[in-house]
Amino acid sequence: MLRHLFRRRKATLRVLVEVGSFDKGGLEKVVLDSTLALHHAGVPTLIVSVGPLGILASAARAAGLQVAGLPSRGAARAYARLLRDFAPTLAVSHFSTFGYNLLARRGVPVVSFIHNVYAFMDAAQRARFAADDRTVAHYVAVSAKAAQYATARLGIDPARITVVPNGLDLEQTARRAAAARPVDRAALGIADGDCVFLNVASYNLHKGHYVMAAALRLLLSHRQDIRIVCIGNVVHPPHLDGLRAYLRAHGLAAHMLLPGYAEDVAGWFAMADAFLLPSFIEGWSIAMNEAMGFARPMILTDTGGAAEVIEDEDTGILIPNEYGEVTALDSTLLDRLAYATRDFRIAADLARAMERIAGDRPGWAAAGLRGRAKLQARYGMSAISARHRAVLDAVAAVAR
Repeated sequence: MLRHLFRRRKATLRVLVEVGSFDKGGLEKVVLDSTLALHHAGVPTLIVSVGPLGILASAARAAGLQVAGLPSRGAARAYARLLRDFAPTLAVSHFSTFGYNLLARRGVPVVSFIHNVYAFMDAAQRARFAADDRTVAHYVAVSAKAAQYATARLGIDPARITVVPNGLDLEQTARRAAAARPVDRAALGIADGDCVFLNVASYNLHKGHYVMAAALRLLLSHRQDIRIVCIGNVVHPPHLDGLRAYLRAHGLAAHMLLPGYAEDVAGWFAMADAFLLPSFIEGWSIAMNEAMGFARPMILTDTGGAAEVIEDEDTGILIPNEYGEVTALDSTLLDRLAYATRDFRIAADLARAMERIAGDRPGWAAAGLRGRAKLQARYGMSAISARHRAVLDAVAAVAR
């Protein structure tokens, strides 16, 4: 969308990156990797976290990045001091808008990343998004579906959105895969011959945990050798407590395991036979990229970038989502599916897909290898960061 700008002289970049928090999660991993790519290219960067700092903030500092956390009191004053001292020429925001007014006063253009299909926004959040849009110079959407939703449901001109998928550091992933020691199945009560599907996602019910439970209820009527292992961080403890209670009540707890957060997922992928992510919404899942990097076949619902990485079942099995076209989704429907629904139309599709992989593990292992090759060909971080840089240079050039 910005090709007409790329011929102009590039501006010297100094990039401030704003994020809501910087602890753990897919969005925060995107922030780390994309900022590291700018840093390695010689672009001065500063990450500003409005909320808590944690694991990924420590990793960023260890890699040589500048990271600042705002205090709970006097945050705006602290942000203004950072702007004065760092003097950015451009700001990148990752689902965080705290500094928009301060940036606008200094004439700093903002490139906002659209990380998801923003169907979870209620009326007040949508109004705020529309108001904030006046400050945004351009958007980067991580998938075509995320861009489609922003255009159709949030009113953003398609010419103001550039689609760039999330990438992955290929060399780092290869090192992690080579060094990985499989998590001990026996310690989890899993037999060597069981087929294990790994779900890597926050314990956020938008990720389809009850869809997985519904599929297991169908499978356990005639086989006992399929397990799902869900690793992730807790978002809202009552939701996780309710999920655990549901699994116990329906005899699923031994087959759908919730061991908690894992800082390094490499050993979990090494233990698993396949990757499973039946989300209701996604932008472009970093866990999906990691599954490809660790050469695991995938089962994904048709949301986010899933249809771009599973083509004619080359890297796994794509199943329908629960609601049809992405533009049909809104916060009311999403919440009903995630929090209130227990029986799903797609549960049978998911159960059949899991049985197909369990029934031909060598054949689907080859699909995992194709996934790794596709990641290397299309979604390496160096290539993706070059596309990010082109957008930033174009926006900065217009702003001069």
